[in-house]
Amino acid sequence: MLWLALFACTPDVDFSDEARDRLLEMRISNLGEPPVDTTNQWSDDPAAAAFGRRLFFEPALSPSGEVSCATCHDPDLGWSDGKRTSETLAPVNRHAPTLWNLAWSRWQYWDGRCDSLWCQAAGPLENPAEMGSDRAFVAHTLTNTPDLRADYEAIFGTLPDLGAVPDHARPGDDGAWATLPEDTQDDVTGVFVNTLKAIAAYERLLVTPASRFDTFAAALADEDRKGMAALTPEEQLGASLFADEAGCWQCHLGPTLNNREFHNIGLGPRDWLVTDQGRHDGITALRDTPFNSTGRWSDDTDAQVAWFVDHLVQTEEQQGQFKTPGLRNVATSAPYMHGGHYETLAEVVDHYDLPLEQPELGHREESIIPLGLYDDEKAALVAFLATLTSETALPEELLAP
Repeated sequence: MLWLALFACTPDVDFSDEARDRLLEMRISNLGEPPVDTTNQWSDDPAAAAFGRRLFFEPALSPSGEVSCATCHDPDLGWSDGKRTSETLAPVNRHAPTLWNLAWSRWQYWDGRCDSLWCQAAGPLENPAEMGSDRAFVAHTLTNTPDLRADYEAIFGTLPDLGAVPDHARPGDDGAWATLPEDTQDDVTGVFVNTLKAIAAYERLLVTPASRFDTFAAALADEDRKGMAALTPEEQLGASLFADEAGCWQCHLGPTLNNREFHNIGLGPRDWLVTDQGRHDGITALRDTPFNSTGRWSDDTDAQVAWFVDHLVQTEEQQGQFKTPGLRNVATSAPYMHGGHYETLAEVVDHYDLPLEQPELGHREESIIPLGLYDDEKAALVAFLATLTSETALPEELLAP
């Protein structure tokens, strides 16, 4: 336990060597360029990203004309929606995760049931509770909307003839899809996949700008005590706890502040949630989707992520595990956890300080043990998390269609 009196009379915190090294590893300047997604040949194409931006904010892709990707991933709400669990056409069972820095994420969704951003984009579009659309409707919308058609064809080539395709059809529907010839099904799915890959190209651009923490970390690297005043003594104490005694760094590390993996952190049931297998069932769904990196719609079935998919091991241990979220801009995307379990960061810190809940499935990670923090130390952790908020916004052209 840290002695708070030490920090009451000094302008800065003296960080242990281990904490200092971890904090320096967390700098956004270490992020570099997004890893290449070879499963999406359009992932770094500027024209595809611009088209994907239009599609991301386009409610016409939903038959209701009222729902877009931005409905649940609002840039003004930290690329989430501010709700415990999302609800558009109908309620869903999980909180909408933020989209920050997903280009560095090996798995998508809370349960990792997709291994790329373009695979992830398929789910909300064809989910009856979310956008309520289907691949035939998307293809018809692109074909029948002149500016969308022009933009699509400038990137992906001529749209196929959809004269024999019903207004709505997708695999698993009430039979409309099964009546289509296989080559027509492929034409429609090909248009749908190109749509997904354009949206993914846009989402790869959602990278967090630097924060006050990054200004502090640069000064810490230079041993510039004056520059370290970018964080208050309380915030510096929070940083020290985060990177050392509180153990937050064990899962929230590096510039994106996550380890890209899955954990059971011992969350108990909530009235608004159903029992959720998490990662365990996510692996089944990942293997089953035709849009994973090993499938025919991938542009590189030999990609590293395809190797990971082929070598995944599914065990009962994965019940109740969910993906570690990144903490960049975390103060802007309440509520928290996969089911919106907590409304505030203070509640999140309380959960880790004294983990009393019993998970519905599986068991809590053995590394999560009571910390016994003082109230001032918990407040310092919350104050530090707020310093991870970017000081500037993304360019305006990324925030609207």
